[in-house]
Amino acid sequence: MSNLEYIGKIKGMKTLKQMIESKEVVPASQLANNKAAAEAQEKVFEEAIRSEESHRKTKIPAGKVEGRDHWAREPFIGD
Repeated sequence: MSNLEYIGKIKGMKTLKQMIESKEVVPASQLANNKAAAEAQEKVFEEAIRSEESHRKTKIPAGKVEGRDHWAREPFIGD
């Protein structure tokens, strides 16, 4: 180790501040925010999936169903 010498800065090297400004690296606080946003979006997506699946299981009766009165509107004939 006694034969090591400082020659100088390597060409093309950037400081951390320059890397953050050029968006090559992301601060840890921003990573935490990104992760929280991704988890929230995933939760909303899963809830939409559950809602869609339950909606598909619900059958809407078409036509007349036995045991149920069928109501229809009749046109109003006024004086």
